[in-house]
Amino acid sequence: MKKKFIIAVLLCSVKASGQNYILKPGDRFPDLIISPIINAPVTSASIDHDSSNKLFIINFWGTWCSPCIPEMDSLAKLQAKFTSQIQIIGLSDDPVERLRNYLAKKPSGIWLASDTTALLYQMLNLAYVGQCIVIDNKHEILALLKTDSVNAEMISRLLKGERLKSNGEVQNRLNNIEKDAFGVDSLLSGNFTIRGYMKDQQTIGKTPKSGVFGGRRMTYFNVGAVTLYKAAYDITSSKRIVYEGSARKYDNYQDKNLLYCFDLLVRPEDKDRLLVIMQHKLQHNLPVGARIELRDTDVYILKVKEAAKLLIPKSTKKTLSYGFSGRGFDGEGITLTEFTNIYLSNELNLPVVDETGLEGRYDVKTSVDIRTNDGVLKSIGDIGLMVTKARRRIKILVLYTDNVQ
Repeated sequence: MKKKFIIAVLLCSVKASGQNYILKPGDRFPDLIISPIINAPVTSASIDHDSSNKLFIINFWGTWCSPCIPEMDSLAKLQAKFTSQIQIIGLSDDPVERLRNYLAKKPSGIWLASDTTALLYQMLNLAYVGQCIVIDNKHEILALLKTDSVNAEMISRLLKGERLKSNGEVQNRLNNIEKDAFGVDSLLSGNFTIRGYMKDQQTIGKTPKSGVFGGRRMTYFNVGAVTLYKAAYDITSSKRIVYEGSARKYDNYQDKNLLYCFDLLVRPEDKDRLLVIMQHKLQHNLPVGARIELRDTDVYILKVKEAAKLLIPKSTKKTLSYGFSGRGFDGEGITLTEFTNIYLSNELNLPVVDETGLEGRYDVKTSVDIRTNDGVLKSIGDIGLMVTKARRRIKILVLYTDNVQ
């Protein structure tokens, strides 16, 4: 108990010292305890003091991360293949009970550990989950890797002592965060800027709803052409996008040459035309074009379950506020059409159309055990809703290049 207490104090002091303590490949793995581990012969692990001579792989994931689930399945096969030579630990910010629910549905040979503070994730300055670090028997961090790149051949090379080049990604450190990156201030009546990748900015979009720029400014940093067109044409789901010519190549966040920073501020009298003006600017400045078509396509239809009680209360809120993650949706003052477009059409494998016939605004909250299609379907079933498959004519965003129009 004394040792754990000392380490806990050490970690708190590291965290409190700010953003300067960053782990990276080549560093010794710190003297910390990974705990609790919920499905192993041990309940905690101190890699810095481990004498097993194993190669450790710590994978950062979450039950809320849909791409992480098949990656964890692949890692489990690798753990079984190299049982005596490696130990994989899946480290998640999920609480213990949620991890136990996951294991009940998907038993795993990987040790699963909970770190709801995301401390090690922050110490590594990771850009996202679905990445892992490899630690050798001398307790050195060998590499930061994207989890989907880890395979049997790679592990065999590591076991032979070969060095690997890291392919993982860390967060950019923002500079001058108080200064407007586009030089826009309240004295400007309008502005338009589009430029390439900015290395000191995170990928983000900003659309102020109030204040001097409320309803008349859209700003994006380091996003692709597809993201910009989705915003301009009010398309919330990638399932409503089709590509013509070589347009798909522009949907690539790995190529920084295809990322843009965009800022549009329109005059107060033009705020109702913000999206139309944005469409015009994009069409004249991007190497890929866009148009809207109505097309017959497979969709899900959202309905109220027969003989079921609808467990979403009418809202007293006049305006929409919401948030969602792989753990579910939490919104107030939302229509079911908005819930369908904002959330369900992004989480399910087909576009979703609201045909509940319910009007007005609701407070909607769902809880998803595992971020899969079935997990999301179960979560909406729990509140009295369901989907059925059908064909409908819906709005589609067509991206085109090479004079294909």
